[in-house]
Amino acid sequence: MQINTENNQAAIRDLEIATGETISDCYQCGKCTAGCPASMDPSPSLLIHLLKLGLFTKAVNSASIWDCMACLTCSERCPKNVSPAAIIEGLKRIHLNNMEPEINLNSLGQEFLAHSTQQAVVSGFRKFV
Repeated sequence: MQINTENNQAAIRDLEIATGETISDCYQCGKCTAGCPASMDPSPSLLIHLLKLGLFTKAVNSASIWDCMACLTCSERCPKNVSPAAIIEGLKRIHLNNMEPEINLNSLGQEFLAHSTQQAVVSGFRKFV
């Protein structure tokens, strides 16, 4: 799903559709942040707060989304059944979909591709090509 990141409110609605989460359900109790072993800065609750304020661009470009270990502790602790982990994974996908590829698959060369297993190439470049 291609998400238009030009309009923050539309991008947030698209993020909710893509992840199946309702960001407005979060009432900022902080339980997700209290259990986060990654010490994210900004924290999961602050990332959701940024989205609630309509600051999609700031949230999607936050370096802390890459600190998330996807352990799901934040999601399990949420009393409102909001999944910060799903939202953060959605932000990662959007960020990667909107950036220019860092690696051109054709530049790897036929010899490299011929001697590499298909699974290794697909797994290694799933999010980067």
